[in-house]
Formats: sequence, structure tokens, C-alpha cells
Amino acid sequence: MAKTAWPGTLVLVAGVLLCAAVEVAVGAKRVSISDDLRDVDEVFGIATRWTNVLRTGSVAAKFVAVDFGTLMFTMDRGQDIAELKEFILSQPEAYEFKIGDQVFRRPGDPPLDQVVEMLQKQKSQDSDSRPYKSRVEL
Repeated sequence: MAKTAWPGTLVLVAGVLLCAAVEVAVGAKRVSISDDLRDVDEVFGIATRWTNVLRTGSVAAKFVAVDFGTLMFTMDRGQDIAELKEFILSQPEAYEFKIGDQVFRRPGDPPLDQVVEMLQKQKSQDSDSRPYKSRVEL
């Protein structure tokens, strides 16, 4: 029989996707952090700040920066998940988060994949419609 290191401890591991210029596509009021302006220290700072705020509210969750757009969190007490969900979705930097295959986002917000696709289409249309000056005009 296999033994676990912490019997009776539930550990939830999930990811939080940070928004980057998503408010333009969905019309929400959120802080825009473009990917080229976000650095490792900023993402690490978000993870540290969220961990500390939740700790003061007696929610044992720890956030870790995975990349420029993703945080991972772990928590020992599954009963705190409702508070965690409310906290994450109230943060301007968060767009959605996943626990296993289940995705949580604010009501009315489209999936992140659709938003990214919409932003890419808009960006390509903007670059195609830019008028350029001919060499004669210059």
C-alpha cells in the first residue's frame, strides 16, 4: 500500500491567466498589461501580493509565477475555493483561472482563446488598412 506524504491534505493546483490588453476586446474596465511591457519581476510581484493578501484573509493559497501570462496556485484546504475564486476574479490582472478542466471567468466574458483571436484579427486589419505614402509624396 502506498503512503502519501501528507495524509488527508487536499492540494489544488490550478493556473490563473493574466490579461494583456483584453479590455479592448471585451469592453471591460481592466488594467492593460501588454506582454512586451510585462517583465518577470512584475509577474513575481503579482504572485507575492496575491499570496500575502489571501494569507491575511486566512486563505492558505500560494501563487507562483509560471510565465509572463500565467500564475499557478496551490492550496491545502479545498473549502477555501469559493473565497479564492471570488478574490481572483476581482483582481484587474486576472482574466480567467482553471482548476483541472474547469475554467472560471467573470460572467459574460468570452473564453480567452476567442479574445486572443479577436485581438489578432483586429491587429492584422489595422496594419492592412494603414495608408502609406508613396515615394513621390515623400
